[in-house]
Amino acid sequence: MAYIRAVAICLAILVFVVLAVPLQWSAARLGWPSRRLVPLACCRILSRLLRVKVTAHGAPIASGARLLASNHVSWLDILALCSVEPVCFLAKKEVASWPVVSTFVKLQETVLIDRKRRRAIPGANAAMARRMLAGRSMLLFPEGTIGDGVSLKKFKSSHFASARDLLAAAAGVERVDVQPIAIRYSSPRAAWNRDVTLLPHAWSLLKGAPITCDLVFGEPLPYYRGTNRKHVTSEVRARVEEMLARLAPEAACRPVRAPLPYPALMEAAE
Repeated sequence: MAYIRAVAICLAILVFVVLAVPLQWSAARLGWPSRRLVPLACCRILSRLLRVKVTAHGAPIASGARLLASNHVSWLDILALCSVEPVCFLAKKEVASWPVVSTFVKLQETVLIDRKRRRAIPGANAAMARRMLAGRSMLLFPEGTIGDGVSLKKFKSSHFASARDLLAAAAGVERVDVQPIAIRYSSPRAAWNRDVTLLPHAWSLLKGAPITCDLVFGEPLPYYRGTNRKHVTSEVRARVEEMLARLAPEAACRPVRAPLPYPALMEAAE
């Protein structure tokens, strides 16, 4: 059956490249609302073929300037998140050279960055701000790398400054909503060890049992002019960690930590 599913995925990708890509380019250039439906449909189809069941708890922010921040476990995160909402991503520039993936990256208006150059950060943040001003949800993986799906790495605050850049560029926007997201898979097989290339990892998923991906959308934190991005980063990490803990069966009766009050996030702009 794994071979049949692999053939089905190849056919789906072929249809995507031949039919969906031109449709998406046209929709994007002409400003059609359907430009967001094509990636959504493609991600849902690929997730089902890979037998990854995506379960959303809560929902993405419905309107306004939006910056989403999530833990990072696997390349499957992109499929899972885009099967719920066609978000824009911040990704390392190398993904633009990956076969098939590069096409998806362009269609999703992904912001690419050279992670080896700190001077690239302001330009990437400005591009993220432009996406949000255009009405797109911008998603950030603050860990900057892939984790094991269980514990969290340090959240970096550099790209949360994109919210500050947006507010500096748009006098009519009062705040940016920063929404924490927790991702947890039902099997450790979903975690992607970078020592294994993409295709072997995908093949291992096809051969194994179905996997459930839980996406928990937390309450957003408002980012105002004067908000301290490092405090927001710390609070987002704390909330993602808490949501991951609440997903664990043994944590069903664990009390929820009181959230940091919003005024405590406010300080003089850095």
